[in-house]
Amino acid sequence: MSVKGSLHVMAMNIAANGTVDFALRALQLLFAIIVMGTDGYAIHVFRGHTVYEHFEYGNFYVYYGVPDAWGFLMFCAAWTFLGVIFLLIAGISFADHTLIGYIRVAVEAVALLSWLAGFVAVAVNIGSNACPAEENRCGSVKAATVFGAFEWLLFVITTTRTIKLVFTSTRRPKTSKPRTSTTSPATSI
Repeated sequence: MSVKGSLHVMAMNIAANGTVDFALRALQLLFAIIVMGTDGYAIHVFRGHTVYEHFEYGNFYVYYGVPDAWGFLMFCAAWTFLGVIFLLIAGISFADHTLIGYIRVAVEAVALLSWLAGFVAVAVNIGSNACPAEENRCGSVKAATVFGAFEWLLFVITTTRTIKLVFTSTRRPKTSKPRTSTTSPATSI
């Protein structure tokens, strides 16, 4: 099969799976919006507190603010918004460019790993001093964690699909051209 033929087959596969890819990307955007809303609300209503600490060398006041993990989860949602828009545009407009394919894989991998780190960090934070288990005010953080886990699962699916698409389409068989020389190898010596 020629390179042009393989590009045509790849374009047909993208068109056949376009609905599934679009649905997965739409879910990723929807879940990112939900995480932004729930995590943003949790950050907004969080009441920082000051604690008087007594140490051997002196006393001081420590202010405990919003946990960093909550802010990182918000970053993951914002990154997803930008990344998914890039992935949609790159998947439609530049489907046959090898370099764009590798960039797509890198964007997918960064998003996948950041969502894993984000939802795990917030999940570990639930039940701690910042979000005590006996209080019900942390429900929005729990919802953000659950949707962050679902977002990670969506990125597992789309990253796997993108890796398969990019690395199977860039492995084209290399064919050598026959020699068109008019002289035989024996006469050229």
